[in-house]
Amino acid sequence: MSRNTLSFNVCRARDSQFHPGLRDFFEYRKLGIEEATKGAVGAQIIRATQRCEDGTGKHSHGVDFQMVYVLKGKCLMWYEGQGEVELEAGDCVHQPPGIAHELRRCSEDCEALEITMPGVFATDPV
Repeated sequence: MSRNTLSFNVCRARDSQFHPGLRDFFEYRKLGIEEATKGAVGAQIIRATQRCEDGTGKHSHGVDFQMVYVLKGKCLMWYEGQGEVELEAGDCVHQPPGIAHELRRCSEDCEALEITMPGVFATDPV
């Protein structure tokens, strides 16, 4: 990524809205990083709209980098080769490219910051 292709960005919470997305029990707030990096990097807040107890099913993403930092609440994840991992506010996980994973449960107040490379990526069932 060249400095020439990057632009300055400020995303203010007071001016932002959450929108529906991949999962119907989550809503998503893009942070403007995808536009500022011409799609090279994505960053969003993912917020639960209700408690999830049914899981997402095992899947993987077509990413070069994926990091999730839990801001509020708790979630139970499953990772290929790692098993179940419970995450709570302040915990951070790096999900290596292509790792199979599943959100098994999350609290109704669960909120996380997700950073990915690239900003737009595929989700494939495993």
